[in-house]
Amino acid sequence: MVKSEASKLKTTSSEVGQSDFCENLRLLCSFEASVSEACRAMGINRQQFSKYLSGTSAPSHKNMRKICDYFEVRLADLYLPHDEFQLSDVITQRQEKSKNSSFSHSPLSKAFQGQTRPLSKYLGAYLSYFHSFSWKGKILCALTVLTEKNGTVESKTIERCRDPEDNTLFLSKYAGQAAWLGNRIFVVEYQELAKDAIVETVLYPMSRSRLTYMRGVTFGVSSQRRHPYMAKSVWKYLGPNADLKEALKMVGLHDPNSRMIDPQVRNYLGTSEVIGGSEIFNFEL
Repeated sequence: MVKSEASKLKTTSSEVGQSDFCENLRLLCSFEASVSEACRAMGINRQQFSKYLSGTSAPSHKNMRKICDYFEVRLADLYLPHDEFQLSDVITQRQEKSKNSSFSHSPLSKAFQGQTRPLSKYLGAYLSYFHSFSWKGKILCALTVLTEKNGTVESKTIERCRDPEDNTLFLSKYAGQAAWLGNRIFVVEYQELAKDAIVETVLYPMSRSRLTYMRGVTFGVSSQRRHPYMAKSVWKYLGPNADLKEALKMVGLHDPNSRMIDPQVRNYLGTSEVIGGSEIFNFEL
């Protein structure tokens, strides 16, 4: 009789723990853009994950590790009583991130959330090159840095050059976000100083094993005549710990044959091919 009661107590305790686990997991998922996107990021089948949320199935050791790693929680945290879990640091931090993220409710939020993992290998500094529309026959080199912040990947870009004719200094600073979508990297940035333009760059890595160059297209507005334009672009990776002061020395306007231009970058960019104004935006990479 005693043995039977002990067995019943053990079963009841296990069921309570599993119930807390389900509620805690559902709470964590409520901070995600969608459960489907979270499943894809974790590498867990969506239908199988639904069984974890409903309590009809328990995760394997392998999938439990994926869940803990993705949500950055300890296994013991997931089995805390739900009332206690709601007040834990795990949830408090997520609530703060959600509250402080002004971008989290925008129409584009889903595209830029949860990008830390897919873009982890791409974090760091780049020299970004493209043929200038304002100064025909010149190549503009800018410095772009991708960093992780609150589950998103932020971008910062600085362009600095002098007009070859009258030596006027043009300085532009951009801030935005990056997303990995369909095997391409999308970077959307806002001109912080003039507050008069949004620039988008679409890139694709050229090597899966080694990150050195990425080719793509940049869409923007010219600094002088304010015409929309599209130009081929190349990003050269400097690494996560690059010397930014040294990198800034490369930022500026260059002749295509200048020694300041990496030969590989020159080869990828090809001849000056910039489309803008009333011309049709159509060319192959």
